[in-house]
Formats: sequence, structure tokens, C-alpha cells
Amino acid sequence: MFCQKCGQQVPDGSMFCTHCGASLADGSVPTPTDAGPSSAPGLTQSMPPVAPAPQKPKSKAPIVIAVACAAVVLLGGGTVFAFAMLNGSKSSDTQISVIDTGSSDEKDSSAKKKRDKSKAKESSSSDDDTVPEDESAHYGSGDSDDYLTDVQTYTNDLHPYSMSIPNRFEMEDTPSGSGARYKDPETGFVINLFGYVNINEETAHEMFVDEDTSGKADLYTAEGDNWYVVSWREDDTIIYEKTIVTDSTIATAHLEYSTTNRDMGSKIIDTLLPTFQVD
Repeated sequence: MFCQKCGQQVPDGSMFCTHCGASLADGSVPTPTDAGPSSAPGLTQSMPPVAPAPQKPKSKAPIVIAVACAAVVLLGGGTVFAFAMLNGSKSSDTQISVIDTGSSDEKDSSAKKKRDKSKAKESSSSDDDTVPEDESAHYGSGDSDDYLTDVQTYTNDLHPYSMSIPNRFEMEDTPSGSGARYKDPETGFVINLFGYVNINEETAHEMFVDEDTSGKADLYTAEGDNWYVVSWREDDTIIYEKTIVTDSTIATAHLEYSTTNRDMGSKIIDTLLPTFQVD
């Protein structure tokens, strides 16, 4: 007999189709009596003609299979998701421990604390070493040239001459009041200024020619219209003198400094000595 639903052959007397599961109680197509086995050896039994099958109703089997597949997918996906979350959690922990350094405010606060700590350390180190307040202006240290700009102007009351002197130097007035002596307490650098009246009406050239330069080591001389320079060395001390001569006044700037402070002496000569003038 054949199933009226799917047209497949089923054993005679079957209540349900073994192929589609349809009930066979309402009717079936009986197996034709002339469809017996072929008498020819080696040939298979010929299939009976299949009756046209009506439209099959939707089978529940595909739904069951789909539900089962979905369950498998969900179960597998859940396992993969759980595994990914576990790995992601481990990776996140690692990244946090290495990369995450806190919020922007926390970073700024941390950086500020480090700067404050560094400043406190520097301040403590400075206090421990008892560094003088004006140590940066120490001559010969090479740390600062502030002494070339932090200056005062000395003006002589008896003779009309003046010069800029570093504030770091201490002044010692001469008894006659015709000049002043300045000395740097740190290096012993001396600037000695003195002047007098040009009674004999000498010129700068005449005085320069009469200057005694015999026996002076490392002698250097220079001459201008109303001035001249003589410089020499005595042991480890360098002496540099510039004299300005006018019709009424003769003024001299006398510098003394050690050879170890030669660079400092050159800077003072180049920067401050040009301010030495007779008004």
C-alpha cells in the first residue's frame, strides 16, 4: 500500500506512514496485484505508478530539527561567549595593570605631587649645603653673568668721573675722597678708582709715553684720543689700568684679579669698563 500524503510505499496494514508520519486510517492506495517481482534474474522489482500526492502539510520534523539546532548553537555560542569573556577579563586585567594610570585629574595630581616633592628635595639639598643666596653670581663659576647687569654707578664727588660697579662688590672709601676701592669678597677681584686735577695739562699720549713698562710680564698696551691702557701680570695676579685724561681731570680705573679669574676679568673689561668716563 502507498501513503496518500507522501506517496511512499508502506507495509500493508500500517496505521501510520513510516516516511512522513501521516495517519493511514482514512485511506491508502493498495499495492497493485500485477506489481509482482520480475521473473528476469538480476532485475529489481519495478515500482508501481505513484498516485499524484496532494500538497503536503507542514511537517513538525523540520521545526523540531530547527529548535534542536538552535539549542546547539545557543549552547555553543554561550560556551564561546563565556570563554571569550573569561579571556577578555584576563586581558583587561593585564591592560589595566600596565596601561591604565588613572583619570586625567589623578595624573595631574600625581604629576603635581612629584614636582612638589622634587622642589622640596632641591630646597632641602640647598639648605643642607648652605649655599649662599647670591652663589649664582660667584665669579668664575660660569653659572651666571648677573654681576654684569646687577650694578650700581659710582660717581666721585671731587672729580667728575664715574663707573658702573657690580653690587656684589664691597666699597672702601679712600681717605682723601678722590676715589674708591671695591672688592669682591668671594674672589678677591679688586676695582680701584682714583682721580686728580690735571695741573700740568698733560695729554693722554704724553702720559702713555712716560709710562714705565719695564720688566712687566705679559705686557699689553693700547692708546686712544684721550685715554690709554697698560696691562701686565705679576706672578698669579693680572693688573689692568685704563687712564682717561682731560684738560682738567686725570682718572684711572685699576683692576686686579687672579689668573684663575681671567675670564671674569675679560667680561668686566668688555662690559663695565666702557662705562668708566670723565664728565
